[in-house]
Amino acid sequence: MLKNLVIISLCLLQFGLSAQKRTLEFAFSNADFHASAEGLLSQELKWPDSIQYGFLGLSGYSLDLEELEVEARFSIKGQWQEWKILESGHNSEESSRQTFVLEPFEEEIEAWQIKVDQLFKGNLEMRFFAAPTEKKNLGINSGSAETSTCACPAPPQCDRSCWCPNNDCTPPVYSTTVPTHLIIHHSAGFTNYNDYQWVVNYYWDLHVNTNGWSDIGYNWLIDPNGVVYEGRGSGNLGAHFSCLNGGTIGICIIGNYMTTTVKPLALSSLKELALWEACQHNIAIADSSLHSTSNLVLKHLSAHRDANSATVGCPKGTSCPGDLLYAIVDSLALDISVSACYLSSPQITPPSFSIFPNPASNEIKVSSESTSWTLEIINIKGQEVASYQSSESEKNIRLNNLAAGIYQLIFTSPEGTAFQKLQIK
Repeated sequence: MLKNLVIISLCLLQFGLSAQKRTLEFAFSNADFHASAEGLLSQELKWPDSIQYGFLGLSGYSLDLEELEVEARFSIKGQWQEWKILESGHNSEESSRQTFVLEPFEEEIEAWQIKVDQLFKGNLEMRFFAAPTEKKNLGINSGSAETSTCACPAPPQCDRSCWCPNNDCTPPVYSTTVPTHLIIHHSAGFTNYNDYQWVVNYYWDLHVNTNGWSDIGYNWLIDPNGVVYEGRGSGNLGAHFSCLNGGTIGICIIGNYMTTTVKPLALSSLKELALWEACQHNIAIADSSLHSTSNLVLKHLSAHRDANSATVGCPKGTSCPGDLLYAIVDSLALDISVSACYLSSPQITPPSFSIFPNPASNEIKVSSESTSWTLEIINIKGQEVASYQSSESEKNIRLNNLAAGIYQLIFTSPEGTAFQKLQIK
């Protein structure tokens, strides 16, 4: 029968403030459900009076990958509320488990119950994250501890010891990646909460203990007040871009921006963080290039939904980062590209080349100051359709009867890499 798997732990937080960081886990088997007119129901479970919380998150997982629907309801002020469906987990990595997530809430509950639509193999693990009610001052660092020759400074940040003061969120040994693209996300929740270090702690717990990942999925998070939170950090492989994480940095803006605009402080920090990342990794932020992991030509500042057209990975048609945030990504890239510190970094300036004519039909002339270069032609599916080398500053290139359409040109010389669109009529 059902039993409580994890004892509530009491922890002493930094800064001399006492608080409780608590998770509760319950393992349900088929024997814990009974048939009713509403479906297969668990017993009604009393919520412990001793556990107070700022917000409560409910999630779960099953190692049985046969699709299962899970619902939950809660008793609040003596009244049972409507059933709520736990959404299928927001997985950005291949997973050996099926996950379920309910949007966290702040109301005080007295009891809870779950419902499933069918029997399942093994156990259904249900997990509560009860965020502490106590507030604390954030220990904001002045910038990243990482060394960088970039002229653009790293923004102040809340590192792992800041948002995980119990020091029980130890990062794993990361796989590294060379970032070529920055990917913008929203968390789709907590738009108006006011104690965001526990929100980040909740996302870590959800990603690690429910999803089964090695760490929080994002490289960085930013709350609506503009505070930057360290996730996996710069240059480490994340779990955020539809199983296409290689060559990316994932930046999550906490909140839901389908119909709500990003607050100015959060937008300012996003610019500062993206500027620093682009500068230190020599990313021409306003350009596009082939993202080799997804086989898509992506803007160097892109959004999660830009992976939806990929034929590899695990894209699921996400709307992330919300319509209103997605609408400003291009203008954000342009703003960053004209920042003084960014322009002063010599490695950011791409090599110069030109093509004529454009649009073209059968032939183009490529001109450059370099006498050693290669040119790749990439179609809209991210596939290389032609490649040329030259030891001269000018070269006429036949287009080999390429179909009409828009192509990406990738020009590489000893000075670096540059990109340009080509239209073939």
